[in-house]
Amino acid sequence: MIQEFVDNIDLLNQGQWIVLGVFAFIYILRLVYLLIFSARLCTLKIPGYANDRRAPLSILFTLRNEEENVRSVLPGLLESAGEDSEFVVVDDFSQDGTLSVLGILKQRYPILKFSSLSQETRFSVKLSQNIALKSASNNWVMFLPIAIKDANKDWLYNRLKGIKENDKEIVVAYTTVVPERGMFNLMYRIESFFQFIKSAGYICNRIPFVYFEENVAFKKEKYFQLGGFGNRIKEPFANLELIINQFIKKSNTAVSVDGETVVRKNIKVGKEDYYDLLNKSNRIEAYLPRWKRFLLQVEELSKLTYLPAIAVYLIFVFPLWPLLALLAGIYLILQLFIIKIIQNRLNERKIFISSLVYGLLMPYFKLFYYWHFSTKNRRSRWKKRA
Repeated sequence: MIQEFVDNIDLLNQGQWIVLGVFAFIYILRLVYLLIFSARLCTLKIPGYANDRRAPLSILFTLRNEEENVRSVLPGLLESAGEDSEFVVVDDFSQDGTLSVLGILKQRYPILKFSSLSQETRFSVKLSQNIALKSASNNWVMFLPIAIKDANKDWLYNRLKGIKENDKEIVVAYTTVVPERGMFNLMYRIESFFQFIKSAGYICNRIPFVYFEENVAFKKEKYFQLGGFGNRIKEPFANLELIINQFIKKSNTAVSVDGETVVRKNIKVGKEDYYDLLNKSNRIEAYLPRWKRFLLQVEELSKLTYLPAIAVYLIFVFPLWPLLALLAGIYLILQLFIIKIIQNRLNERKIFISSLVYGLLMPYFKLFYYWHFSTKNRRSRWKKRA
């Protein structure tokens, strides 16, 4: 069989060698992104800290009409916090009893501070974030969703690992939603998982950026050094991620791949939430420096061309199918192995096989969706001008 394989190689024409060369180039690109970027998370050490070096932390919330979550979630976090922590809540013109509940909690917990927007305004999320950051007493800050699941003493203790006063300036951890029945909940969780892998992998390779503003601890001085949101306040999808990605540097950022530091939001996820997640990541990438966008685009192009390259290989170089089967099998096994390890480290269950299928097929859907979304926006702008 080996001799037959060698004979088939000798019979290849120029066009078939070109097909082989193109496939080899795409395959090597996929291996590079898989092994150098994603695989780094499999061996990344969980950060620890010395008690005398841990930095005081301000935990920030911006919310609207979240009376039930404030009543059920916030007391557990307040009970678990130390004297060196504080909680800052900015209410975005709630119409329910959120402010009343905050007032009651303030009487019981001195480490809680809150304020509110007096009226409904445009760009209210960014304005609320700005107020929260100005109100924070500590230099280290972190935004959390009020709908956080399992917010207990152990979670807060573990999240504080690696947050040191004179070490890193940003510590990034994983954010997702609580598993529930439904296609879009599953798709949202898988997309969040892959976005974190991409972001964390790039951070580990000193090409840092983030897709999520929640569960990212950072020094607030970096925000004010940039002057806040500035002309990015009108961006409809992304918020604080835009500012973090301006001051995030290759030497000042750490990643926590620890299931004990994961934030799971207890929210109902529908079609629009999933599409907003896609739009948000697309807009965040649009604001990155050109060289980072180029690397991301090369990665997406390698994903888009991998399956077509296999198909072209089979059509034009079929006699060498054993080589293709070997290479594709190696890549698949490596991908499964890496995904499984990262999912275990993040305690992300029940998305193993579906995440593999998603990773192979979704680049094509995203390409169509982004094209459709941009076309729809252009038509909307044309109608406004007409």
